[in-house]
Amino acid sequence: MRKKLLSILLAGTMVIALSGCGKNAGSAESADSGSSKESTGETSDSPSEEQGDDKDVSELKIGIVMKSSDEFQNAVVEGAKAAAVEAGVPEGNFTAVASNSESDSMQQVTAIEDMVSNGVDILLNACQEENALRTPLQNAADKGVKVVMVDTDCASFEDKVTYIGTDNYQAAYEGAEEFASRLEKGSNVVILRGKLGDVNHEKRTEGLTDALEEAGMNVLEAQDANCETDKAANAMESFLTKYAGKINGVMVTSDSMAVGAAQAIKSAGAKDIKICGFDGFQSAIQLVDTGEIEMIIAQTPYQMGYDSVNCGLGALEGETYDSYISAGIEIIDSSNYKEHLE
Repeated sequence: MRKKLLSILLAGTMVIALSGCGKNAGSAESADSGSSKESTGETSDSPSEEQGDDKDVSELKIGIVMKSSDEFQNAVVEGAKAAAVEAGVPEGNFTAVASNSESDSMQQVTAIEDMVSNGVDILLNACQEENALRTPLQNAADKGVKVVMVDTDCASFEDKVTYIGTDNYQAAYEGAEEFASRLEKGSNVVILRGKLGDVNHEKRTEGLTDALEEAGMNVLEAQDANCETDKAANAMESFLTKYAGKINGVMVTSDSMAVGAAQAIKSAGAKDIKICGFDGFQSAIQLVDTGEIEMIIAQTPYQMGYDSVNCGLGALEGETYDSYISAGIEIIDSSNYKEHLE
C-alpha cells in the first residue's frame, strides 16, 4: 500500500505556511528556521496596547487548556511547551490543564478564568463546548491576553489570534475515500464517534459518512462512544450482534475507539472487518503492525501546539495571521507505520 500524504487546506484562507508562526517574542526563529516566515497582515500601529510589549520573554506566562489528557492532547501540550522553552519562556511559566471528562466543559471555563486571573500573556485552548467557552475566551481577549485556538475552534469567538487545527470534515472525507478504496463497493460500514455536540467529531462524522456513501458504501449506523476505549468495545460488541456477519468496515473519529473496536472484534473472533483510526495514537499504530487496524487518518498534534505558541508570541509583537491555519494529515498504514512508532 502506498504512503499518502494529504495536505488539507481550507480553500481561500491559507495564505501563510505553518512556519508563519515560527517567530518568537525575541525575534529568534523556530526550529523550522529553514522555512520562510511571513505575517498575513500589518504590524500593529499601537504596540503600547499589546499586553506583552513591555515584558521580556523570560517574564511571559503561557497557559494551555485542553479537552482531555489523552495521547493526542498531551502531544499538543508537549509541542506547545517545547516552543515556549525554546523561545526563552521559563518552564515554570508554562501551565497546562485538561478536563477530567470531555463532557464537562465547566472545568475548562474555570481553568481559563484562573489563568487569566494569574496573568497569562498567551492562552491556548482546545474548545470543549462553544456556548460555554465563548464568554470566558472573550473576557481573556478583552484583558489583552493573546488567545490561540488549537485543535478545536470556538467559531463564534472572533478575537482569537488564529485557529490551528485539522479541517475535520475534509480530513475525514479524504481519509474515508482512501478507506473505501480498500473495500468492495457496497460494503457495510459502522462508525464510532466522539461525543455529540463536539464540533470536531460532528464534522468528522459528516465527512466520513458523505465520502463512504458517495463511494457506494452502506453506513449502517454511527454510535457515540465518547472517545473511550471501553465504551467503543461495548458499542462494537453490540454492532457485531445487531449486524451479525454483515459488517465489513469500521471507521472512528478518534483512535481510542479504534483500539476498542479492535479488541471487540478480536474477542468475538470476527473475520475480515477492516478498521480505520483517526489521530495517530501509538496504541493504534501498534495495531497497524499486527494487522488489526487497516489504516489511520493521522493528525499532527505536536506541531499544532508548537505553532500555536509561536503565533501567540508573534501576536505580542503585533503580527497578525489568517483566522485558520491547517495542520494537515497523513495516512498511516502497513507501508509506513514504522516511521511513526516511538
